[in-house]
Amino acid sequence: MEAGAAAASTLLRGPYTSRPWILIFESHNPTVRRFITPAASAAAVAALALAQGGAASLSSLGNFFFGPKLVRAEVVTSEGGVIHDYRVDRGRVRALTPSTLTLLEKDGTTVTVAVASTATVTLGGRTVPLTRLRRGFVATTVRDGAASASIVVATRS
Repeated sequence: MEAGAAAASTLLRGPYTSRPWILIFESHNPTVRRFITPAASAAAVAALALAQGGAASLSSLGNFFFGPKLVRAEVVTSEGGVIHDYRVDRGRVRALTPSTLTLLEKDGTTVTVAVASTATVTLGGRTVPLTRLRRGFVATTVRDGAASASIVVATRS
C-alpha cells in the first residue's frame, strides 16, 4: 500500500505541483490560452466601467447623458405609432427675443432656437415668461423636429 501511495505521489508531483502556471501560458496548451485572454479582457473592461462611476442602470443613464456634461442631444421616440425626433440644446444665453433664444454651447457652437409662444419656460423651477431670462443664464431647450422649442429650462448660473 505504501508503494502505491509513493507511486501516486510521484505521479502528481510532476508538472502539476511544481509549476502549475505552465499549463496556462506555455504553447502546448493553446485551448486554455484562447479562453483566458478574452476573459481577462472582459474583466478589465468591467473593472474600468465600474471605476468610471458604477454599473449603469436605467435611472443613471438619464443623469449620465442629460446631466451637466450635456452639450446637445437628439432623442428619437415612438409614441402611439408616431415617431418624434426631439432635439435638446444646452448652453449659455447669448441673446434673446420674445420668440428666440441664442445659446453658446460648451463646444463653442452658437445655436438660435425658436421658442413657441406656448412653451413652458422655467427658471430655477418656477414658471416664468421667456423675457425673464437674461444673458449669461444656462438654458436647455427641447423641440420636436424643426418645430419651435416647447420646453425651456433655465438656471442663473
